[in-house]
Amino acid sequence: MNLRYRVGSMNEPAGRSGFAHLFEHLMFSGTPAWPNVFGAHAALGNEINAWTTEDGTVYYVDGLSSSLPMILSLEADRMANLGRSVTQTKLDLQRSVVKNEMRQNVLDKAGASGWEAFWSGLFPKPHPYSRMVIGSVADLDAATLDDVRGFFNSYYLPNNAVLVLVGDLEIDDTKALIADTFGRVARGADVARPAVPAPTQARLKLVLEDRVPSPIVVVGFSGPVAQSPDNGALSIAAELLGNGEYGFLRNRLVSQLGIATYASASWTGGLLGGRFTFEAGAAEGVAPEALESAMKTAFADFLKTPLDPVDVERARTGILLAARLGSEALKDRAGVVSYNADVLGDAQSALVDDPRVKDASVAGVEATMKRLLKPEDASILVLKPGPRGGYPDALIGSSGTPQPFTAPERAAIDIPKHAAGQAPSATLPAMETATLSNGIKLVHYTMPEAPMVYVAASAAGGWNSVPEGKEGLLELAASMATRGAADRGSADFAKAASDIGAGVGHQAGTLTTMMTLGVPPEKLDQGIGLLADAVLKPRFDKTEWTVLMAQTVDWLNGREADLPGVAGRMAKATLIPQVPGKAAVDWSAKALASISLDEARDAFKAEFTPKAVTFYSVGPMPVATVAASLEKAFGAWTSDTAGYAVEPSPAAHFNGGQKVLLVPEPGASQSALFVARPAPGTDESERAESTAVSNLLGADFSSRLNSVIREEKGYSYGVSSYLMRPMKAGSGLVVATTVERANTGPAITEILKGFAGLTTLPVAQDEVDRTVTVYRRALAGSAETSAGLFSSLIGAVGSGSTLEDQQTRMAARTKLTLDAVQKQALALASLDPSLIVVAGDPDVVMSQLAAIGFKDVEIVKRDEVGEETAMRALDLLGGNRQAPLSASPWRVGDGGTTRAVHSCTGDRDCGAQIHAD
Repeated sequence: MNLRYRVGSMNEPAGRSGFAHLFEHLMFSGTPAWPNVFGAHAALGNEINAWTTEDGTVYYVDGLSSSLPMILSLEADRMANLGRSVTQTKLDLQRSVVKNEMRQNVLDKAGASGWEAFWSGLFPKPHPYSRMVIGSVADLDAATLDDVRGFFNSYYLPNNAVLVLVGDLEIDDTKALIADTFGRVARGADVARPAVPAPTQARLKLVLEDRVPSPIVVVGFSGPVAQSPDNGALSIAAELLGNGEYGFLRNRLVSQLGIATYASASWTGGLLGGRFTFEAGAAEGVAPEALESAMKTAFADFLKTPLDPVDVERARTGILLAARLGSEALKDRAGVVSYNADVLGDAQSALVDDPRVKDASVAGVEATMKRLLKPEDASILVLKPGPRGGYPDALIGSSGTPQPFTAPERAAIDIPKHAAGQAPSATLPAMETATLSNGIKLVHYTMPEAPMVYVAASAAGGWNSVPEGKEGLLELAASMATRGAADRGSADFAKAASDIGAGVGHQAGTLTTMMTLGVPPEKLDQGIGLLADAVLKPRFDKTEWTVLMAQTVDWLNGREADLPGVAGRMAKATLIPQVPGKAAVDWSAKALASISLDEARDAFKAEFTPKAVTFYSVGPMPVATVAASLEKAFGAWTSDTAGYAVEPSPAAHFNGGQKVLLVPEPGASQSALFVARPAPGTDESERAESTAVSNLLGADFSSRLNSVIREEKGYSYGVSSYLMRPMKAGSGLVVATTVERANTGPAITEILKGFAGLTTLPVAQDEVDRTVTVYRRALAGSAETSAGLFSSLIGAVGSGSTLEDQQTRMAARTKLTLDAVQKQALALASLDPSLIVVAGDPDVVMSQLAAIGFKDVEIVKRDEVGEETAMRALDLLGGNRQAPLSASPWRVGDGGTTRAVHSCTGDRDCGAQIHAD
């Protein structure tokens, strides 16, 4: 289900910035009929989430078709009655949660506030897009109960919403359910959409300092609306300019000049306008001014250079294929239909190729670029490494004098509570096997309707298999194998794959390393040929090695500003200490610098041998067809090399008692918390029961810890809990969260209470049922998409298991009993032994730790990458200093901006997590 309300930040009047996103959060606060929205969905194993954009607010549910009656009842009740159910307490709580989200995704994320200022600044005031989706602190603080109720009464109306259902549904019955639920909600006054303002280029320049690992330059233009015929040409232009493997900028700035570590471009259309942006990250020693100049020159040359029809066709093929694959999952298809129905005015268009892309001509693309992307109109964002100089006013100050909402109060409506039906069952496709003439085994799963064939060449040996001081060797080697093979350099190899709609990639884990292929079925032989080139004839060009190493160094440097990552890595290194001669558990700058191109080449050749490789595939054809294609490309491959030995993941070591570590981050506005205690490994008894205990603690927003720390206290944007993987014995149960720094002690106290509650508050049947239903849904959806099945397959192989074993383990979780889970909860309640890691400002945190009884706190020195301090967002949200944010690993704008602001943390959905271990 996808329910899209036609209200986003574009609808917010002066003084009300952030209201659409704030109300997205309030929509989960419950009504008298459904007081616990998260709990109601968790009881059926449904995945729920929501996000807010400039154009709308979207709520989705992904669950079994049998749960549809309940879903429609709950969603109709929220549409009818949520506004009158909001109390001052709920408003204050969700305002606090939104501020925590702002800290985590904008204020404490390197470059994010600068990017947000630039993104909104591309549309000068009074354009509705000139406001940030997440809003300003001043406007959030000023929000009153009457304000948010008035907002609901004005916009959360059936005549201002689009409902999309995709699945195995009986049409007449579904229409009757909709009539009996949403049909009871009276329409309100029609909502006028903002008029499309006349196009205006901002031509702004922002130069900001932030905790980015190297200078970043972004160039942008405002553009036409999403409905414009120009969208196809601009999408193709962005692909030609910014493809990360062979785009014009990549070729010029990274490969030829060597002044950038990456380059990319994007076109994003909206209801009131679009944005065309391109960006690059500076190579070591390159000044931002030099990078900016080179980017401008390159872009001018791009506009002047006649487009190659072959390149345009390649871009077209990739865009259309990506759109098709992006709609394979039912949840995603519902989202595309919803967007097209609302923004483009044509739901049916979601089911066919976009004619604006399909029919775009070379001349048309050239003319559109020259007309809409004039270099003199460009806006520039420059992010420099350094202490933060201040926050954009749009994040801090009021957006104007607010006026009251005038929509009348809506009367309560009684929506029938329909119960879910009987859950369906599903089975995996049967496993088929074949053996090539040289002895390599193929494991295949046939999915007749699959739009792609996926193949993996999996070699024994992963992170654990390399010697001490060479951590990352096999990952780097596998990455190099995708960057040019046989007679094709990196760009030409990537182009050859794109020309047939294929992609050749790699996946490296602790136990295995894989080279992967995705290709349309009709191009299987050509795709297998490219995979064979990557495995058998990788080039390992020096230029690409230099690029890869620079990108990896940037990533290593940047992640040191990610506070939760810092805490997690410190905990992992403590629990799995270095064993002489064996690989450490994490990357290091020292190890990276010690790895040479020759070593990587030799390692790849030693690892990928016929004796060490197994093929895995998913696709619409039978195993014999895949085997025949592999035989042609790999059948003559011989070698006496045995490959790498598989080294199992070591167990987590918990010493007696409770160990507390503080990782200093002076000036941090937040504290990252990591609490762990021993738990069974994947092959040990009580693993299934331990999964249920972990889920009831923190797997979703209905869990015990989230119910208190997020939903009651407002300390955090969200708490997660999980069992450490992939150790087969000796794992750990982990609780992790990030909190506003003043709440460090209270949040830890609530976590400790949560563990103690496993003894004092016995596990309830409904808590067990939530895990049971989650895994029922997981089993039913295992083969929903070919990409999803392939991901599960190689994930299982990578952890030393099989897909069938994973299914068996998930099935065991659907048979959990209350007695067994209660017994395991008692076994997991004690935090003796345990490890508690806090990453935060010692000046603020130490006194809080002492106040809750932590007297023996060990302060840990940061490694050589992270010795610098990070001054953070304090004045804005309750502190006394300002400075930089935490890092995005590769570049600004990768999931951390408020182009779409989510109500859930970025690395997990609101629904319970499914770990098939």
